[in-house]
This record gives sequence, C-alpha cells and structure tokens, in this order.
Amino acid sequence: MPVEHRWPPDETPWPEGASLAYGEMVELVTPDPPVPELGRLGPGIVGTRGVVVACVLGRGGPDSRSGPVYSVEAEDGSPWALGPEFLRSRGELHPAMPPRCRSDLPEGTRVRIRPDAGLPAGTTEAVGEVTGLWWTTSLEPPKGYTVEVGGSSFHVTPQQTEVL
Repeated sequence: MPVEHRWPPDETPWPEGASLAYGEMVELVTPDPPVPELGRLGPGIVGTRGVVVACVLGRGGPDSRSGPVYSVEAEDGSPWALGPEFLRSRGELHPAMPPRCRSDLPEGTRVRIRPDAGLPAGTTEAVGEVTGLWWTTSLEPPKGYTVEVGGSSFHVTPQQTEVL
C-alpha cells in the first residue's frame, strides 16, 4: 500500500511589502486609471478569478519591477505572475487552500529515477538533479519532484526516486 508523502512546511516569511495574502481569492483587472507603462490585460482575461499561491518582491531595474509580484492560479488552472495593480481582492481566503510547503530535497540534489517512472523506451534508469516540486494544481499538495536529466525534465513521485 503506497504511503502518502508528507511535504515539510514552507516557513519562509511572506514578503512584508505584500498587500495580498497566500490563499487570497482575487480577480484579474486592468489598472484604473490606466498606467500605460504597465500595459493592460485583454478583454477575455479581465474578470478571471483565481487564488494567490506565491509572492516575490521584485528588485527593480531596467527590465523588472520593484515591489510584489504575485503568482496566481486562475480557476481554469492557468498560471499568472502579476503586480498588485492587476489584482483585486475578493475579500476572502480560499477555503480549501493547502498549507505552503517545500521540497524535502533541495534543488540540485542528485537522484536516480527508477525504471517505473515512465522514462523513454529502452531506458532502464536515469540520474539527474531535482529542480523543484511537481504540482498539478496549487490547490493540492505537490505530486513529487521535477528532475532534470540531460536537458529533459521528468515528473516523478518520491517513490520513483532514490537519493544518491
């Protein structure tokens, strides 16, 4: 019987400059009044609803913004990375949002992928490096790891990996 993997909690503090919280339900909007240098969202996107799943603070500079950038998972599963100007809080947290978690294997950990992991035909095993967690949706715990092997990425469960 498979054992459910428990991912350790991500205790990284939420950025202090963030106005939206993890799990906050939002609607995608175009800034009003418009801010030409930020651009705008198309009419088919405005009004899309989603949930905040991450936040990073931009460092500024010629090609990036300063201040918070939110990762949002829309209701259709599409991912968005937007500044607060493009998000309007719906005033509530997602009721089924899982706690933030992190990988128990740091990025760069060398692992062997077992043959039952769906490797290309004729491959008996592969060795690669963990590049992050594998999620199918942010509204559920991770499924496993993303492992890079020779320029290709594979999604594997903890049971399909062996730490070297």
